[in-house]
Amino acid sequence: MANLSAEAGGARSARLVLWAAIFVAGLAGWIVCAATADAERAWRALLINFIYFTPLAAGMVVWPAAVMGSRGRWARTIEQPALAGVAFAPVSLLTFAALWFGRAHWAGWMRYKHLPNAAWLNTPFLFARDGAALVVLWALAAWFVARRQRARPVALACCVAFAYCVVFTLVGFDMVMALDPHWFSTLFGGYFFVSGLYAALAAWTLIVALRFEAPDKERLHDLGKLMVAFSLLTVYMMFSQLLPLWYENFPNEVRYVVPRLQFERWGWVSAALLAVVYLGPLAILLTRWSKRTPKFLGAFALAVLVGLWVERWWLVTPTLGGELVIGWTEAFITAAFAAALALGIECFLRSAPPVVSEIEEPAPAEETA
Repeated sequence: MANLSAEAGGARSARLVLWAAIFVAGLAGWIVCAATADAERAWRALLINFIYFTPLAAGMVVWPAAVMGSRGRWARTIEQPALAGVAFAPVSLLTFAALWFGRAHWAGWMRYKHLPNAAWLNTPFLFARDGAALVVLWALAAWFVARRQRARPVALACCVAFAYCVVFTLVGFDMVMALDPHWFSTLFGGYFFVSGLYAALAAWTLIVALRFEAPDKERLHDLGKLMVAFSLLTVYMMFSQLLPLWYENFPNEVRYVVPRLQFERWGWVSAALLAVVYLGPLAILLTRWSKRTPKFLGAFALAVLVGLWVERWWLVTPTLGGELVIGWTEAFITAAFAAALALGIECFLRSAPPVVSEIEEPAPAEETA
């Protein structure tokens, strides 16, 4: 038993070293690209990874909170990896600060003068409100994770879920939709936070399917059903904003849609996203076997995660005049972010105590205190 424990500890240490090395190498590669190649492309890649990994990591914490807020108990045995998303908070906030310093390279609204919504898109005001919102969200998430180790803080769980929706609606408006300040959609914020929860769910599913030696197939089945549900909810949110843009056909509204659907090269990306991210789970995860087979479910969750990264790239790149090319610049910074998230999860799972068990939980009357 001692030898097995030593081997397991050695494997964990090797993973930590590996993730740390990938993070350092990826960050160094991105810095070189930003300094010697296309700076605008490098900062655009940083923005894409910020709006992909931050909702994903925060959403991982939100999922156990959402289950708890709805009085569910099914996720207790697998929620520890999801709570580990809170370890990404420092990277998220530091990246947001870096985006402030590089704003001239990516902040599309700064290229326009005399905007009718100039007061809202005032750059210091925009970064101040988004930064404050992110700090509040991560503080609530950390508080929830700390409380969850000892009890079932239902009221706090509801606050975390609500804050996630509000904060990422704001971030979606300010850091994605505002890249083209002449285009607007009142549904875009809802789409942004729902797709972030979808990415978090796929990440949670991947970790449970691959990290646990013998994952509970009932829990895998639950996660698979949720992936089907959130793929449909995400495509519904996308379609709900595209439909009025199509039947109204106003130039200021269709300017965002036309490059992605009508230009031949970007149209292929849109079709691929529809097939993999939006409708893929409906076709592939309908069978009971597909949702209860760890390797299959994990592989498909990974495909969804890759597809959702492409979706964030697809949201940003055409607006800022980027080419339909993914190269070393994007690969370096994406590897750094993925390694930072994995490193944080590994450290959290090594150090955090297990969540309170069903036997140790307080009576229902005390749960909402």
